[in-house]
Amino acid sequence: MSNIIRFKILWTDQVIESRRVHMFDMKTQSKISFNYELMDRAPSGSVGKELRSFLKQKQKKINSGYYDEKGHAS
Repeated sequence: MSNIIRFKILWTDQVIESRRVHMFDMKTQSKISFNYELMDRAPSGSVGKELRSFLKQKQKKINSGYYDEKGHAS
């Protein structure tokens, strides 16, 4: 059984000293925006293990600004 991609990073913004991530959740068909650095402070139930796992895989690209206004597929 193959894994279905649930999230897609649309773009990221550098806001002062933090990074804002804009994503699309394909399961709920909704956009999600949040402060990437403050995500560790959010209760784990509200964010979800699946999203945390996905972002951990993309951490290096997010931190380097790979998705900044480029619309790369994730």
